[in-house]
Amino acid sequence: MTKKDLMKRLDELLKEKGMYKIESFSGAISWNYNKATISNAIKCLEATDEEINDYLTVVKLKYPNIYKTVVNNGNWLVHSHNRYAVWGMAKSVLA
Repeated sequence: MTKKDLMKRLDELLKEKGMYKIESFSGAISWNYNKATISNAIKCLEATDEEINDYLTVVKLKYPNIYKTVVNNGNWLVHSHNRYAVWGMAKSVLA
């Protein structure tokens, strides 16, 4: 898949989720990022809300203070940074 295809899919998923951007730990994911990072953002957005809630449970067990911060920061499922952060942390814990 080309980078153009990945960015098109990312934009579609962002619109579907009602988000205007998704941020990694170093900023909003855009054309400047490599294909692997863009693919990870797509996988994060393709995950259902139920899966992401399960990942939040993993984060809650491993990192209780991060969990408190995330849930006290509004709707974290559509937050540009928190959704990707929870997804990434849970994936690394489960790996």
